[in-house]
Amino acid sequence: MPDQVDVEDALAGVIAGALYPAGPGAVSAVGTVCRVYRGWPVADALVADLGAGIADVTVQPVDGSFRDTTRYPVEWQGRAPVCPLVAEASGSSVRFSGNAVPGIVAGVRVDGLAYAWRLDDGASAGLVAAVLAGMVRAHRPAELRGAAVRFPGAWDVGARAVSDGVGGTELRRQSGLFRVTAWCPSVEARDRISGLVDVALARVAFLDVMGWGCRVRAAGGRSSDEAGVVRAWRRELMYRVEYPTVLEESLPSMLFGAGSVNGAAYVG
Repeated sequence: MPDQVDVEDALAGVIAGALYPAGPGAVSAVGTVCRVYRGWPVADALVADLGAGIADVTVQPVDGSFRDTTRYPVEWQGRAPVCPLVAEASGSSVRFSGNAVPGIVAGVRVDGLAYAWRLDDGASAGLVAAVLAGMVRAHRPAELRGAAVRFPGAWDVGARAVSDGVGGTELRRQSGLFRVTAWCPSVEARDRISGLVDVALARVAFLDVMGWGCRVRAAGGRSSDEAGVVRAWRRELMYRVEYPTVLEESLPSMLFGAGSVNGAAYVG
């Protein structure tokens, strides 16, 4: 679920991407080495960076800026799960391939009866086929061939593999101010860095925070032309970000619908 910390991380990611568009191992877009991180800088570390010609760009929330902006009804939203295990049926046979990881339910349907198994750690496509073949043998013949199973004489054969989905509901919506501060070894570096950062964040209408869109709006800022004790020229940029508090749960996916599974009636 998006949290204040996640918003800070997302803002820092946008800033780092703007300052290092070619990646962290390349030269920055402003020519000055930049460190981007959350929180207030440690004085000794900041002094060392500035002395070495390095600029620090920090992101932190502003105390007392929280506002409850809840205005939408509670509504569940789901994310379509992607299953890395593939199940295929052809004629009287089924075959499994791909990655077998926990959180997957694999099954076969043979002449109106369904058989399902929830995967454990250490599973493989071959193990999935073997376990399901063993279940089917309680009612009819099943021939195991590696990661494939053949059901002699079967007239209706199907196979599926599904992953657990994720559902969420927005419990509350809030907004808060976030301060982006450029601590620079020179006025020129301060102006270049803060200008680039401001343009990058101005282009972001909705910040992607853990898959949820969070509205970003500029909220002012200020510059300091006095070097001060640590000889840092700085500029503060303020942004108001609106983000949700979300409850997320793991939800099972449907395998075959209504019928019988492992010899018993089921729905799911």
